[in-house]
Order: sequence, then structure tokens, then C-alpha cells
Amino acid sequence: MNIFYRFINWWRNTQLSFRENGLQIALVRSVVLLLIIIALHVYFMTLFEGFSWQDALWLTLTTLSTTGYGDISASTVSGKTATVVLLYLCGIFILAKAAGDYFEYRANIRVKKMQGFWEWNMSNHILVINTPSQQGEQFFLRFVKHLQQSKMQSNTVQILTQQFPQGLPSQLATLPGLAHYTGSGTVTEDLLAVNVRQAKYIVILAKQEDNRESDSRTFDILHRLQTLNLADDVLILAECVDDDNRQRFKQAGAQVLIRPMRAYPEMLIRSLVAPGAEQIIENLLSSLGDLYVRYEVNIKGLFWKDIVCQLMQRDYGTAVAYMNSETGLCDTNPHANERITTDSLFIMANEDKEMTVQQVQHLLDEIA
Repeated sequence: MNIFYRFINWWRNTQLSFRENGLQIALVRSVVLLLIIIALHVYFMTLFEGFSWQDALWLTLTTLSTTGYGDISASTVSGKTATVVLLYLCGIFILAKAAGDYFEYRANIRVKKMQGFWEWNMSNHILVINTPSQQGEQFFLRFVKHLQQSKMQSNTVQILTQQFPQGLPSQLATLPGLAHYTGSGTVTEDLLAVNVRQAKYIVILAKQEDNRESDSRTFDILHRLQTLNLADDVLILAECVDDDNRQRFKQAGAQVLIRPMRAYPEMLIRSLVAPGAEQIIENLLSSLGDLYVRYEVNIKGLFWKDIVCQLMQRDYGTAVAYMNSETGLCDTNPHANERITTDSLFIMANEDKEMTVQQVQHLLDEIA
């Protein structure tokens, strides 16, 4: 199936390229021929009519554009004959053909951009290889939204995918700084077409987030990237379905590894902004390591800094959030001098030290 897609993409791209090259050649020929006709007519007007070259050029251009002001005109038989032959019979026709070739050339470029066969010549951009197998449009909408809110050095995104051969969905097509190229990360020519050597960040999404065989495809892409002499400061993030493959991915050049999290593309952004943050996020979401624990304790008017320090000094863990009694919402990372009134406290507890509610309450009572 992959070979079939490659053939179809190659054929469509080749046809568009041939058509584009043919239009370019036809447009150049028309323009050159038009310039020759203009030069000849200007020369004949100076020769037969005795005009200055400025008046001869003015007459030529106004006649060629069918404006015809009538302030200057040919009066000799030779001059009128030259005007009829060069401008009426040849010039106006060639001008119309050149205009048609130009508009067709521009239309062809629009088609290539829409279908993902236009090489954008980007630099310092974020290259995303592959598309989520489901809800790809919503994934990239959230991805770009959180990217714009981040403080990354680059906010231009190019997607290398085969999922949008007829163009990006309308919601994605209107997003600024987002483009796509129809191709595959397992094809070196496609990687070069999306300026992989000039990319600031490279994100390799798992082809199928629940299929371990997707790691083989990701490894193939990483291997190809190794042969392309990427920039020294490029950051490569790869999704890894099977944790056993993480070491292989690192050896293949991926600096950041993360499990596929399709519902939270913002985690990809955080991993690019602060490499290493993905390990914290994954630890919090797993049943291993340190855990978030909710303790039903009574706190009235204590400074947040005192709560945090008291727990850390006794090695009970780190207070990270509390339930706001007024709003009923969970407030995370409050300011140090904020006074806390709550009946629920969230602590990132050490896995090797279990605490009871009574122990935590007693520790907090000591602050007062």
C-alpha cells in the first residue's frame, strides 16, 4: 500500500511539474517575443515617422494595450503598415497569450500548494512527520493553538503527510504559518523537499499510536535523518509506542521521547520548549514513581510557602495544589504569600513513604 501511495504521489507531482515547467517556458517565450515586437515597432516609428524614442514608445504601448489616446499616430504608409503587422496582428495576440500563460501558471502554483506539492523553502521551522490516524484535524488545531501561546523560537509548522492529498481541511488551511507537503518521512526526497536540514524542531509522530509496528517506521525515519547532515542545534522528538524501543531511538538521534498522547498535543509543545518535561508528565500519568495524592485536611489562612516548606522539611512530599473553597476549583502552584483556606490538599508524595491524613493534618497544625 505504501508503494502504491508513493507511485500516485510521484505521478501527480511529475505531471504538475511538467505542466509548471511548460507554462514557465511558454511565458518566457511570450514575454521575450513581445519585447522584440515592442523594440521593432519603436524603431520603425523613429525611422518612418521621425518620432523621438519616447513618443515612439508611448505610441507603441498605448496601441498595444488597446487604449489608443490618439494624441500620437502613424501617418505614413510604412508606419501604418508596421503598426498593423507588428501590433494589431502579432503584438496584441502575444500579449493576451502571455497574460493567459501567467494566470494559468499562478493557478497551477495554487493547485500545487493546495495538494501539498509546493516546496516552501522554510527555515527554522517545526517539521511534523506523519499525522494522527484519527482526528488529525483537531490534533493540529490544538497543536498550533498551543504553539502560538508558547515562547518557542519558531511558530512556523510544516506537516509531511499523505493524509491530505486534496488539501488541508478548511480550518487548518486558514491557520497562519501552517503548510503541508504530500509525502512520506520514509522517502529521502520528500524529507529534502520540506527543508529538513533547515528545520529547528523535528517531530515524528507514530503512524498508529496503538500499534507497536509503528516504531519500525519511526526508526526508519530517524535513520534517514542521520544521513542528511542536519543542523547541530536541531531538536528531534519522536513518539515511541513500545518503551523497549526507547534506547534504540536515542541511539538513532532522537533527543526527546514521548508516548503517543493524541488528546494532549500541548504536551508535545511543552516537550519542545522544555526538553525533559515529558518525563515528568509521563511519571505523573503512570502508576509508577511519585504520585499525586489528595488529602482531606483542614487549612485556614496559612501561607502557601509555609505549607510547602513544612512538608518538604519532614520529607512528606511536595504540595502542588489545593481545592479553592470559594470557587470549588483546583488551584495549582499558587503564589508563595497567598493565604490558603481549604479542606483538600494535593501532594506529590514519595512512592516509598506513605502518609496518613492524620499525619499530614498534625504537621500542618504545627504551623499555626
